[in-house]
Amino acid sequence: MTKVMCSGQQDRDTTTSETHPYRPPSKTRNCYIKDGFDRSSCGTTNDGACQELDGGSSSACFPDSQGGYCKVGNKYYVSTASSFVRLSQSELLSRYSDGGDTNETNREVNRALNNQERRFTNRIRELQIMGQDPIPKRKKNTKGGEKDTEVHNYITDLLFNIGIGISLICFLISMCIILIQK
Repeated sequence: MTKVMCSGQQDRDTTTSETHPYRPPSKTRNCYIKDGFDRSSCGTTNDGACQELDGGSSSACFPDSQGGYCKVGNKYYVSTASSFVRLSQSELLSRYSDGGDTNETNREVNRALNNQERRFTNRIRELQIMGQDPIPKRKKNTKGGEKDTEVHNYITDLLFNIGIGISLICFLISMCIILIQK
């Protein structure tokens, strides 16, 4: 199955609507005058993009994030409701100074990440409902405290040994004092 491309290399299946067949793709909407787009004519010579311009054809349509434009010779045009208006060079440059990249990579990446996060969340919820919780729980000691760590064990042992050492020294000193008195 081949992809049918509308003017501006817009894929008909992903950028146009079957329920609204007279609504042009958002990246090339300025290449069509009012009611000049028909989804069924995509990929044909009757596409309608830039047709009303002298020397214009569907290959003269260039997409961008602000609705696209027509380029005929060295002149640039955008459509208003019923006619085309010529863009000056400064107007054309200002379209791109506001971050008008044509491939919208950030938006597509964000959509893909959100879609993946939604899938993971749904899978986790499904497993939880079936009683197979995939999220591991923290283990607790029988004393009710949290699991001891290596540092905690080291400090506990050190303090325990210091306590025994001090007790032993106190015991020896008290024994010496008792022996000296007798």
